[in-house]
Amino acid sequence: MGYLEGSKFPLTEIAGKKIPQIILGTHPFDGTTYTSIERDQRFRERWTGPQSMVDLMKPIVQRFGVTASRGFPSDSKLSRCHQEALRLTMEELDIEIAIVLGSLLPRTKRLDSSRYLYRLSLKMAGKEFQKTWRADPINQYWFKHRNVTESEIDALIMEATALPLAPPPEWKSVEVNYERLESLLNRWKTFNVPIYASNETWEFLVLAQRFDELQELVTLIKKRFGTFLLGTHYAGIIIPMVEAAGIKVDGYSTPVNAAGILMFPTPTFALTALQATTKPIIAIKPLGGGRVHPNRAFTYVFHEIGVHATMVGIGNMEEAEDTLNAAKTALTHSP
Repeated sequence: MGYLEGSKFPLTEIAGKKIPQIILGTHPFDGTTYTSIERDQRFRERWTGPQSMVDLMKPIVQRFGVTASRGFPSDSKLSRCHQEALRLTMEELDIEIAIVLGSLLPRTKRLDSSRYLYRLSLKMAGKEFQKTWRADPINQYWFKHRNVTESEIDALIMEATALPLAPPPEWKSVEVNYERLESLLNRWKTFNVPIYASNETWEFLVLAQRFDELQELVTLIKKRFGTFLLGTHYAGIIIPMVEAAGIKVDGYSTPVNAAGILMFPTPTFALTALQATTKPIIAIKPLGGGRVHPNRAFTYVFHEIGVHATMVGIGNMEEAEDTLNAAKTALTHSP
């Protein structure tokens, strides 16, 4: 059975491609929960191989009709387990699962753009951004995960605040590793990929103002998959830059949730950018890393904001019951 016929959720259309409005995310299949290091570790220990993931995927597909899944953006041990689990789930249930594929933007030189994003955000939103960024619970989770101390955060802020507003000149010479990108995409050549939605590493080309190269890559991806959505955690900055540059993306993938978590530079600026674009939005983090009740989460993203689709992370069947039943209710009833 095809993924369209098998879906028990309404379909939406993005650039001529139909996709269910509920997409199974990669968290916590990648060992990330956005709640605590201890919970992350429990999931990493739980995923002993593809079958351990099938044991969760299969009933989600079978009982709730979720027939679309995010594809891992990276090439890791867990990503290969996840890919094989998707394959096995499809074989065992005789049903297709559509892949909303993402990938890293592989580069010949690894650069951290977080300080520059901080600088641009500070220029745009001032103290409100500083307050939002520092208090964001997922940011706090990452600080703890990486053992970043308060003094190190203060030092990062001071360094970022001192940066010029123009992108660093050395960013112009950083090369995209096209061979590596091709390898990441080729991993999924036997799957049905109706939607390509990049992960946030693609922000780099926007921040570096390398719009010609970004357009070439967008064209390359669209020739292969038919669609290209740009992923960003800084919708308020990145979306206006892409729109102003006239890059022919088909939409955006970005955090949207009622708590404003990971919506930068502030939820207000992020929502203003979403409302200004006429292009489709796939929401990520609708539950705010487990901090927004599912009933509120889906009413907000679908009825108040009007996103086309959303990705949801599910770690067990209890979460599946709460999350997917709330999604079904929101999608079949007006608020």
